[in-house]
Amino acid sequence: MSALVTVVIPAYGSPEPLRLLLAALDAQAAVTGEPLRVIVSDDASPEPLAGRLDLDGLGGLAARVVRSESNGGPGAARNRALEEVLTPWVAFIDADELPAPGWLTRLQALISAPDAADVLVGRVQMPASPGPFEHATEATGEEEQYVAGNVAFRTDLLRQDGGFDERFYDPARKLHFREDAELRFRLERASRRVSYEPELVVEHPPLPRSLSTPLRLARRYYFDPLLAREHPERFGAFVRKRRVGPYPLRKARHDSALVYATGLLLLGIGRLLGSRRVMWLGASSLGSGWLLSVLALSWRRRVAPGELPALAGVAALVPLVYLYHYYRGVIAFRHRPRL
Repeated sequence: MSALVTVVIPAYGSPEPLRLLLAALDAQAAVTGEPLRVIVSDDASPEPLAGRLDLDGLGGLAARVVRSESNGGPGAARNRALEEVLTPWVAFIDADELPAPGWLTRLQALISAPDAADVLVGRVQMPASPGPFEHATEATGEEEQYVAGNVAFRTDLLRQDGGFDERFYDPARKLHFREDAELRFRLERASRRVSYEPELVVEHPPLPRSLSTPLRLARRYYFDPLLAREHPERFGAFVRKRRVGPYPLRKARHDSALVYATGLLLLGIGRLLGSRRVMWLGASSLGSGWLLSVLALSWRRRVAPGELPALAGVAALVPLVYLYHYYRGVIAFRHRPRL
């Protein structure tokens, strides 16, 4: 049964999360009775991963490591491993995720079905509610992206359609974003059959807490102009789908950042002109934008009372970081999205 699928894991840096993932896959593969083919794709880690993993001790896996010569991001790492896949199916799971109980059994049942779709999209869930300074991923079928950390493809079709677009990575800043959404849009255009499988579950534990996490995440919107340029109509539908009441979340983020930046500008102009009226308008705009930033950072997050001062400070920086990188993307990709 395991000869039907190869599990590909893009990885970079520390081997610790990867060891936990491999151990979990090994335990699930032992239940099936046949070794599971696994390729770890080392994206040019500073210290090669091959020498830091005990693959021989994982009897349930037929695992090996391939290494890229230069760091190209998760999309490039997945494509590098895709070249080596010999099975009809390839499944991707990220190095910082863990398969839920029964993940492998469910995957094997799905790909063995005679009417299996071309793409099987799983669910990514968080084991606990994260704080505002933790990076954690949660995604369902309603997100309308492939959730590249839990998805399986027919190998030949993924190769025909070009794999992951490697432009959605900034090597200087080690940032990636939207490569999964871009792939979904492209395969939709190729009329591939997609099936969302909510019982195919992986967990994404929150990454270590850091005050810089919200700032780092805000920088990722650099890639939105590229996604919008390549798929303008589909991008528009995508960003309008997630809403707070009648207002799209993506547009709310953008507009609140503009309100905040406008407030700063008016405060400066008012001070220069000595106009209390202009300064009052600036302060009102600045306060409104800051409050919206606080709400965005705490949306569906567990905020401890002791985190409120840090949250207030970071919320004052996030809109400016977002706007800088968003418009850097507009310039780099020569396109301004319609949000």
